[in-house]
Amino acid sequence: MALQAEKLVRLLRQEGHPVVFLASNLPFPNGLGFVNRLRGLRPFVRAIVIAKRLRVELRRAQVVHVLAASWLYFFLVVAPAVLLARLSGKRVIINYRSGEGPEFFRSYGWLAAPVFRWASQVTAPSRFLAETIRKRFELPVKIVPNIVDLTAFSYRQRSRYEPKLLVTRHLEKMYGVDSVVRAFGYIQKRFPEASLEIAGTGSEETRLRELVAESDLRNVHFRGQVPHADLPALYDRSDILLNGSHVDNFPGSLVEASAAGLAVVSSNAGGIPAMYENGRTAILVEPGDWQGLAEGVEALIDDPSLGQRLTSAAFHLCRQCEWDNVRELLYESYGFVAEAVELRAAPL
Repeated sequence: MALQAEKLVRLLRQEGHPVVFLASNLPFPNGLGFVNRLRGLRPFVRAIVIAKRLRVELRRAQVVHVLAASWLYFFLVVAPAVLLARLSGKRVIINYRSGEGPEFFRSYGWLAAPVFRWASQVTAPSRFLAETIRKRFELPVKIVPNIVDLTAFSYRQRSRYEPKLLVTRHLEKMYGVDSVVRAFGYIQKRFPEASLEIAGTGSEETRLRELVAESDLRNVHFRGQVPHADLPALYDRSDILLNGSHVDNFPGSLVEASAAGLAVVSSNAGGIPAMYENGRTAILVEPGDWQGLAEGVEALIDDPSLGQRLTSAAFHLCRQCEWDNVRELLYESYGFVAEAVELRAAPL
């Protein structure tokens, strides 16, 4: 979400729009630094700081674009931002982005419903989330895909697919990186030279390292948090992207991999089947099916023409995420004509 916000701010500013970016992790002002040591209290105090800052910025705003996630964040950050914007008479967009939407709505949909109805427009980056919101709240939802800068990635069609595997996700339980590691263990038994690059950090890192050691795996490289500018080089030296997530929405890492020509082997969690079609643009398996991930990799190595068909079709899929296409949909949600828009300020 932070990466998408960064791209959106940069592209809008390039088009001459004075965008005010309001991060949800604002530092505490002088005198409140001690709150950082109070973990249970910290999100509530920060919510107050954000609300006060937003009230000031709203004076010169025309549109308020709120990037929304689930759970406590929704009620401490999203709901106050939407309410303050509407009370100020501004057009407010809820851009809901959480792959945990179905679970969140089952538990707290009754409480979240008024917030969604306050919005001037609700958008989501995938058909999966759009349909989830429509069914739960009976509201129109506009699909505005995630932005992918295709110029940052050099598409390379592989003539053959080597077992050079890559995963680029946060190392959290919901993203199933342990399934990727188990799949790699299966692959390395057949291809001893196989390698796995793991780009990301998170609470599961220690457990994943232990799993690698216990399984006696070789050529597994934990790269930590890789700056986005360095990702194209990482994609270029890999051939296959693996993703084992249990919960997901519109993972940009898969689209970026397709933009670089990697074949995608992934679970079919959440919104992924709304993005990729099994057998046409990617190989999809059930969440937790690490053996299916491994067999997908083997199929690509054994039949390079399969990978070439998948990657060629997936690259065309990436086109819908280019700025020129997203821009038109975004401006429609803002209520402006893309060719003649005067946007004074849009806090995010």
